Amino acid sequence: MTDAARNFIETYERERAALPGAGLAWLGARRAEALKAFAEAGLPHRRLEDWRYTDLSRALGGATLSPAPLPDGAVVLPDAAKRASVAAFHDIDRHVIVFVNGRLRSDLSGTKLPAGVTLMSLGNALNSTWARPLVETKVEAQAGNVIALNTALMRDGIGLHIARGAKLDTPLHLLFLANDDGASHVRNLVRLEEGAEATIFETHLDAGARNYFVDHVTDVSLGKGAALTHVKIQDEAADAIHLASLTAELAASSKLSSFSLTLGAKLSRSQSFVTFRGEGAEAHVNGATALSGTQHGDHFCIVDHAVPNCSSRTLFKTVLDNASTGVFQGKVIVRPDAQKTDGRQMTNALLLSRDAAMNAKPELEIYADDVQCAHGSTIGELNREAIFYLRSRGIDEPTARQLLISAFLDDAFETVPHEAARDDLRKLAASWFERHREKTA
Repeated sequence: MTDAARNFIETYERERAALPGAGLAWLGARRAEALKAFAEAGLPHRRLEDWRYTDLSRALGGATLSPAPLPDGAVVLPDAAKRASVAAFHDIDRHVIVFVNGRLRSDLSGTKLPAGVTLMSLGNALNSTWARPLVETKVEAQAGNVIALNTALMRDGIGLHIARGAKLDTPLHLLFLANDDGASHVRNLVRLEEGAEATIFETHLDAGARNYFVDHVTDVSLGKGAALTHVKIQDEAADAIHLASLTAELAASSKLSSFSLTLGAKLSRSQSFVTFRGEGAEAHVNGATALSGTQHGDHFCIVDHAVPNCSSRTLFKTVLDNASTGVFQGKVIVRPDAQKTDGRQMTNALLLSRDAAMNAKPELEIYADDVQCAHGSTIGELNREAIFYLRSRGIDEPTARQLLISAFLDDAFETVPHEAARDDLRKLAASWFERHREKTA
């Protein structure tokens, strides 16, 4: 067992009585079960096929893994002029919920929610009947048991419940700030009943911390005809480790649209596990990544077509410079009875340096015969002829490169259904290039 795994187990033994829901028998059993699974498997390593490109155990060896302190007082944000992600979504009318070091700060948050929409802390949500099935969803083995780690140690987060036919009038913006080094274990539970609708924005930033570990899980359950749009920006500190998992179960005719933009962290891994439970549902799991230096960004996605007549789309675009590394592993599973499935998966990478590396492994696992499924992967460089053409029109080379990079990423941004959020993502892609150019100038 690694020192990091032992550290997490000792944290659980020391603090389990103070964790949310400590008085609930079912939750205590669930936490103990999850910890046992994690202790037996340990942290995921490269000998596991799904983790062959990402060495989490080694990365955690240099991180501060004791729980981040409970914050109080003011929090100083990075300069928005230097970190455009600080200002993302700010011009959009939204409800803002602030977390500092993984802990909910009600004094910095503000919401006035419409009828039928209930927002609560994780501790209160765990006492709700709708939340228990989400916590009991077991994908630990598929996730390399990192979700089991979160289940055992989850300390804070939100519970969002939207009643049948209700609609969240403006987006809910979850702002996660790291003010001190240490580990944060956050769990968000989201349940949309039949016909409900919601949009959630999520931003992860450092606010003074440098060497920290983010362990984040979001569990989503969509009722019949429900629709959820989820847009996430990850721009953590240069030495941080960001580990995030999304699990989603979709009832008949429901729709999930998930998008993640990855810019920060020394090492990051985003995992998505989507399961269709009713016919006529749609899932769009997309993302974009822009990395430089020695950053490592891993996207892992499993879409499970367990019932007939559902559709899924997965598109990930990656830009890599210097000695950065990108990873995409995706699998579309079509079960034997899931006829009329339409599942498509594509990953494209753009390498700006000969030292950059991309590992792509899209897969189809099909057990039905009446389906339309496809996958693909491309890895290439900027088109020299396109750069020459732009320069011949009076455009300097850095601007020409930025235009081509932005055009490359734009296909992914187009999948975001919220227009204003889509525009903010485009601005962030352009600002990444400017920030990156300043570092390398």
